[in-house]
Amino acid sequence: MSQLLRLSIFVLTLSVSVGAQVLPNGNEPRTRWLLDFETGSNAGLGYKDPHTAIGISFERSMMQQHLEFLSQASYSPDKKAISNDGNTLTLSVTGLVWVSNQFAVTSSLRRATLWTSQFEKRSVAPTVGFAVRENVFGVPGRFYFDYLFPTGCQWGASCPIQSSRIQGPEGYWEHRMWPHFRLGLKFGYYRFLAQGNPLMPDIPRIVKSSGEVHVLMRYEITRGGLNAPY
Repeated sequence: MSQLLRLSIFVLTLSVSVGAQVLPNGNEPRTRWLLDFETGSNAGLGYKDPHTAIGISFERSMMQQHLEFLSQASYSPDKKAISNDGNTLTLSVTGLVWVSNQFAVTSSLRRATLWTSQFEKRSVAPTVGFAVRENVFGVPGRFYFDYLFPTGCQWGASCPIQSSRIQGPEGYWEHRMWPHFRLGLKFGYYRFLAQGNPLMPDIPRIVKSSGEVHVLMRYEITRGGLNAPY
């Protein structure tokens, strides 16, 4: 966790020292659509490697670029190790309030549904964090850092499958490498709970942790300029 915090401070410092993006004038809302492909490893969370996911997302800014909404839907065919199959659909909505041209406060809500031959599991979890516009490599980019808060049930008739109560810091760093292409690195360090024994609810559940790294490639349908901020 300390390494993630140091990386976030490093990126924030670079965004100020290397140079900030200059936003265009105009009051009209702007929408950008993207096609996403993600790969990496989720082995620490109980999935078989490799992790892959495809999705579609959009970014919409308004109120003179001070307010922005991001939404993403992604599908992953990753197999759960325990069942050797699985399909996951993840939906997320994020709001950004840009307090300056370079720094925003963020909050999101994420819903994930996992289907396997043995069970079905759903989760809804919030995050809170910040975003920074930067141009470290001479092209526009963004760095996001947030914290995923734990949610879900523990025991009871309305809790057929316990929540893993996953939580932890997450980061995402991306750049627009070409007019239609963005490349990003997503990482996180999570703490979560293993399934307990319903016949022995007084025994504490085992706490586990895992660090994950994913590469995200995104095709921006609307052409973006290498000198244009986003």
